Amino acid sequence: MKILSALLLCLTGCAMLGGGPGDRAELNAVAADVLHQLDLEAGFTWVGLRDASGKETEATQAVEEYLVSSLVRRGLPFSVVPSEESSWSGEAIPPGERVGPVLGGRLVEDGAWMYVRLYRVEGVGGRIVQAAARGVAKRHVDDEVAQRARASGTGRDGLPIEVDVHWVALRREGDIRRPVRLVEGESLQEGDELQVRFRLNRDAQVYAFLFSSEGEVISLVPDEFRYSGLPYYGPGENSWVTLSESDRVYTAYFMVGPRLLEENASEFFERLDELVEQRQVDRFVGLDRQDEIVVEFLRRSFPGGIPIEVVRGNEALVEGRSETLVYSDGTRLQSVAEKWVAPLIVRAVSFSVQ
Repeated sequence: MKILSALLLCLTGCAMLGGGPGDRAELNAVAADVLHQLDLEAGFTWVGLRDASGKETEATQAVEEYLVSSLVRRGLPFSVVPSEESSWSGEAIPPGERVGPVLGGRLVEDGAWMYVRLYRVEGVGGRIVQAAARGVAKRHVDDEVAQRARASGTGRDGLPIEVDVHWVALRREGDIRRPVRLVEGESLQEGDELQVRFRLNRDAQVYAFLFSSEGEVISLVPDEFRYSGLPYYGPGENSWVTLSESDRVYTAYFMVGPRLLEENASEFFERLDELVEQRQVDRFVGLDRQDEIVVEFLRRSFPGGIPIEVVRGNEALVEGRSETLVYSDGTRLQSVAEKWVAPLIVRAVSFSVQ
């Protein structure tokens, strides 16, 4: 899985704080203290927090947000990468083949206490360079988790998420790459390159992919939890999807929400494939049916009736800030973000490749 490079800005924090004032103060103090014990330099990779058995839980997710928030406040540039393994083995963090230092840890329960154990390891081989630990009364973590569950069940799903999205399409002309617009119903050329860049104001799940009129699925951003305030890129900061197949129609879907497809992803893509096989979707014909499938599967994660709508075209578009995007090959361009605000955001752009 590709590392999502996250050059941090000076932020006040990115955790979605759910517990009471006492719980928040204690968890903030724990995160700051355990990180203070480590010699951290810019350029490390954060790989996550797991429990003693190596699994991700509501408790590890809650404490992890405080740790990342504390890292942001320290102002050290680092990268965030979703874990490749669904369950870690061993007692520390799994060895990897990443270049540069890696930071991650465990949340271990012991009676009335929980212990945050962090490990700074070498990128290749996973040799532990430094370790740190800090205890916290279990009730603070339990209260935080319970408060988040209550908020998720009654009101948090209805709170708006704000995201700035840049669709970047480039076309090579000799040794130069120039930007071209990605517009609903219009065409790009074979060989054009596509990338999406985004930033959230709240921690949320994000998923972005291309679906073609031939049933092909191309991942832009895996369905993963993303932190607020950090810049993200799909498929990578200097990576692109090259549109190499001509005479096809692609739909770029970009989804943001507190939850998305969850365990329904395989069935979701099977249903989309059926639409293509049955010729219910053929180039630009039947895209409304395609969108209906997207909405149908997202509703499974929101039985409470959160409004879900696939947004196409530019009628509802609000322009965000303009940014200068700089790439490793020296390409520089100005891009104005699309700004979307809703409890659940589903943006779609369909275009042909000629």
